[in-house]
Amino acid sequence: MKPTHDEIVKWMNDYFAEYNASAQNAKTVHRMDTYFAPDFTFIPYMYVFGGPQNAITGREAFYNMLTSHPSDYEKFIVHDIFVDEKRMVSVAFVEATIFETGTDRIKVKKNYLPLYELKLDETGALKIAIVRFFWESLPPEIDGAAYAVDKSKWGK
Repeated sequence: MKPTHDEIVKWMNDYFAEYNASAQNAKTVHRMDTYFAPDFTFIPYMYVFGGPQNAITGREAFYNMLTSHPSDYEKFIVHDIFVDEKRMVSVAFVEATIFETGTDRIKVKKNYLPLYELKLDETGALKIAIVRFFWESLPPEIDGAAYAVDKSKWGK
């Protein structure tokens, strides 16, 4: 049975809390298995990642991307979550703050608007199947400086 609007909103809020706590640390990133399907796909709509033609396929490749920039980390503040429970889609309006690891100095703040395509796994658990990821476009000297991206570690 498909989850209700309120169940999806609660699940998404839990997801963002766990993301902030666990997603960018190689020792804890697998706590995100609760939220991401093994065949997960991340589709970036921003130049830093090369655009949608450079989708990251597979949960492990995505985890490699999340943990491949140890010089910084991001924290999300969720401003709103929009849900279409019939289509199993959710969009979040998120403020991201990127901090320098070690000093916690703020490097940049920006807004994200990720679209989550959801599905139920074989046990009936809600999972994120696809993220279509959009972020606020800033001048290249700011946007590019926010992440030290090493795409070679992502896999395909």
